[in-house]
Amino acid sequence: MPEPAPVDPEVAAALLRSHLEDFFENSPRVRGGAGWSCVITENPLIAIVGIPARMPDSYTLRLDGRCYDTWPVSATFVEAHGGGWRRARFGSPAFPLLRGSPGAPPGDGVGFQLALHDEYPFPGESPDQLICFSYNLGYYTSNHAPAEHQKWRPGEDRVDATLSRIHAALTSAAYLGPSGAAGAP
Repeated sequence: MPEPAPVDPEVAAALLRSHLEDFFENSPRVRGGAGWSCVITENPLIAIVGIPARMPDSYTLRLDGRCYDTWPVSATFVEAHGGGWRRARFGSPAFPLLRGSPGAPPGDGVGFQLALHDEYPFPGESPDQLICFSYNLGYYTSNHAPAEHQKWRPGEDRVDATLSRIHAALTSAAYLGPSGAAGAP
């Protein structure tokens, strides 16, 4: 696959909106599930999604669709700050703790390849957060090499896969709670 690059913003925004609407209307994960929310920001390529973890916890994701759906969305855990959103950091209640991720206790992961990095050294860029799995754009811009069965398939895979995998991780036995919670390792 070629290097990720922005796509036509009107097409990306239309696909992102359509796929998010479909996910929120039809996904069994959302149906009857408290804690889900979605808002498209003033920038139609950016969505803010509330996603539940094992109750009572929930998190907020910023989805950036500038390369969607040729590539997956860029997903980042965020927290409210000054009327906007900023990247959540390890040690804050807005950053989840998943067993086996950097800074978390070792042990069995979530049952599929996924890790959370507060600081990841992106080639030629400043370190940033990485939700490390193949349905997140950062996986590809950080020079990971997915196996053939893990690769994003343009036109087939959708933001549904990104949200479903993150939700599955946050509701798995590997989820230990917010990284800033009292008593968290």
